[in-house]
Amino acid sequence: MWSSVSCDNMLIIHGCFLESNEEFHLFNVYAPCDSRVKKCFWDSLSTRLDLLRGKKVCVCGEFNVVQCREERRSVTEGVLTSNSDSFNQFIEDNVLFNLPLCGRKFTWFKGDDKSMSWIDRFLFTEEWCLVWPNCLQISYLRGLSDHCPLVLSDDEENWGPRS
Repeated sequence: MWSSVSCDNMLIIHGCFLESNEEFHLFNVYAPCDSRVKKCFWDSLSTRLDLLRGKKVCVCGEFNVVQCREERRSVTEGVLTSNSDSFNQFIEDNVLFNLPLCGRKFTWFKGDDKSMSWIDRFLFTEEWCLVWPNCLQISYLRGLSDHCPLVLSDDEENWGPRS
C-alpha cells in the first residue's frame, strides 16, 4: 500500500500487488441512505474517479441501492426510486463494470426474512477487467450480520458456477 485517504463514506487505497507488480486504486465505500446525500456522494465519488481515468480501479462496498427490481425482494414490492436511476447513471458516467454475483442472489437480509437486496458489490474500470479478466464476486452464507460476506476472487482455475 502506497497511500490511503479516509473521506466521508469512503476509504481510498492506492498501491501495488506484490505478485504481479500491478498498480491499483481501491475505493471502499459505504453509501449514505438518505437520497439527497447519496446523490452528492455519487458526484463526489465521480469527481475522484475522473482523476483516475485509464487506471485500474475497483469501487466496492455497501452502496445501499439496487440497480433494478430483480435485485430486491420485499413485502412492499413497489416501483424503484430515483436512487436506482442516479446509481445507474453513476455507473454509466464512470464506465464501471458490475460482474454477476455468484453464490447468492442477495447480499443483505432484513430481520423479517422477507426483505432482501443486492446492495453490496464490486465495480471495476475496464483497465482492471483487462488485467484480471477472471474476477468473480462471490456472496457467502451470512452469519450474525444482516449482510453476507462478499469476496472478490481472481482464481484462474475457478470458472464460476457450473451451468
